[in-house]
Amino acid sequence: MRRSLAATLILSTTTGTAAVLVAAGLLLNVLVRSSLTDQFDRALLEKAGLLAAGVEWENGNTDLEFEDLDMREFEGPESSAYLELWRPDGSALFRSPSLGTADLERFAGPDGSAAFASVALPDGRPGRAVGMTFAPREDEDDGSEGGAKTDRGTAAGSRRKPAPALTLVMARSTAPVDAVLARFRTVSVTVGLATVAVTAGALWVFVRRGLRPLDRLADQIGGMGEQDLSQRVRLARAPAELEPVVARLNDLLSRLESAFQRECRFGADVAHELRTPLAGLRSTLDVALLKHRQPAEYQEALGRCLRISVQLQAMVERLMSLARLDAGHVEVRPEPVSLNAIVCDAWRDLAASADARRLRVKWSLGTDFTIFTDRSLLGLAVRNILENAVVHADAGGSVTVETSAAADGAELRVANSGNRLSEEQASHVFERFWRGDAARTNTGTHSGLGLPLVKKAIEVLGGGLKVRTVAGGDFEITIVLPRDSPSTCAGGPQGALTEPPP
Repeated sequence: MRRSLAATLILSTTTGTAAVLVAAGLLLNVLVRSSLTDQFDRALLEKAGLLAAGVEWENGNTDLEFEDLDMREFEGPESSAYLELWRPDGSALFRSPSLGTADLERFAGPDGSAAFASVALPDGRPGRAVGMTFAPREDEDDGSEGGAKTDRGTAAGSRRKPAPALTLVMARSTAPVDAVLARFRTVSVTVGLATVAVTAGALWVFVRRGLRPLDRLADQIGGMGEQDLSQRVRLARAPAELEPVVARLNDLLSRLESAFQRECRFGADVAHELRTPLAGLRSTLDVALLKHRQPAEYQEALGRCLRISVQLQAMVERLMSLARLDAGHVEVRPEPVSLNAIVCDAWRDLAASADARRLRVKWSLGTDFTIFTDRSLLGLAVRNILENAVVHADAGGSVTVETSAAADGAELRVANSGNRLSEEQASHVFERFWRGDAARTNTGTHSGLGLPLVKKAIEVLGGGLKVRTVAGGDFEITIVLPRDSPSTCAGGPQGALTEPPP
């Protein structure tokens, strides 16, 4: 089952939101842990400093004066704080009752500065410890009764031993910090899940509302039928993203309407074109069979029927060729082809018609060119161009056939005199069944399929077509075809032909 666009948008946006929330939660958790740990370490250091200040060095003896400090957190096995002092030789000077028989790990920072570490407490709980090396404060009394002081420069002062460097390590359980972090994580997860749920619900509402124009577009398209292709999509207040889609759909509908209209006209034109010769064929046969006639009269009737049948066959063959070209069922087989040879072969079938109409044919076949193209399709196009010129030239007029090199290939130009078409009319000559002058009103004789067939064949071959017309003058068609390379024959290049081909 395919996922809908709405579901895809909601799922992707919700997933992205959840990913952002998870990343933000992890980062915030790290920052909060770091902040709480810093506060915890500062409290440890402050307490350790007070404890270090309570250690006094008096005349070679170390005196611990913790009476003024709150030491209850170090007193029982259930305590969460631990303290241990070491002499320079590593022997323990003081151990808090909370340690029992266990010891803390002895450490300090460089040069005796305070250092912090995460440790496992004697009861196995996680904790943080601060370690530092310090010199106890020295008592300034001389030890005499009454506490009389002596000058620092006296001999009694000189007898004092220097205070040794002691190491102090204090550790506390991080359970309060862990509890705060656990509550923070619980709140973060709860808020994150609620945010994702609310986001998904809001997205469902907004996405469905935002996709309503698509539903209206689908309804409009679904309501269109082939009986009325003049309808167009109309979306009021359509989003900017849908405007190109609506424009392309309307353009497609316009092209479909034009195509259906052409097909309808094509069918009507075919019926009209076939009706006239078939009617002529039937009337000829009816007249011939109406009464007994002489053999010569039967022969004349049969000849007329044969001519009509040939015209019908040509029309059907052109229709079939156009249908195959339109459907793309013509296989193009490129091969080296001589353009001049194709022209000469096509003219041989039309020479008799040109002579019958007393046409003057002007030949100007330039240097031959080998065109890498389909021989059959090119021959079809050339025959129809030449036939169009022979049929529509005025009796006793002229036909010009010229080949030449072009910048991007080879050109074939065919012109005939007796033109009656204006430039506007000439733009319709490639439309099927179009007739625009008196010579084209002989329905059944000139079907109006030759030049449309030429246009389609040349397009398939990758070439181009140009039309030039002068009313009362010449009608000229030029085809441009891509070529492979100039052709040479044995003995050198072929020269220009100024006489009709044999």
